[in-house]
Amino acid sequence: MKLLKNKNLWVILSIVVLVGVAFTFIPEPIDTDLEKIGNGQKSVVFIYDPNLVASNQQATEISKARDIIGDQANFLLVRFGDPSRESFRSTYRVNPVDLLFFDEDGELFDRDVAVLSAEALIEKVAD
Repeated sequence: MKLLKNKNLWVILSIVVLVGVAFTFIPEPIDTDLEKIGNGQKSVVFIYDPNLVASNQQATEISKARDIIGDQANFLLVRFGDPSRESFRSTYRVNPVDLLFFDEDGELFDRDVAVLSAEALIEKVAD
């Protein structure tokens, strides 16, 4: 009976450790605050569609770029189909997996389509 209790304890402990390790590898969510456009930093706005594989691939590359350059640029996300972002989508005529690049003053200076590597993203927002 004691062996069974120790085995259960090890199983529970292993699960707790695995969950803890898994949470350390989950990337930080991409910011959705479009008010950051024009705040003195360049901004990359990604039009995310959860139904497209390219969206998940691009989100991974954005997380990598953010990890490399930190807060030197704003990496922002607009979920395609979100009614609260309709004004933004219609102003810039965006489609799913579009990437919009804004300068420090909030002026659109480039646009592209996913998937761009972290290095390519950084190059576009580099000073």
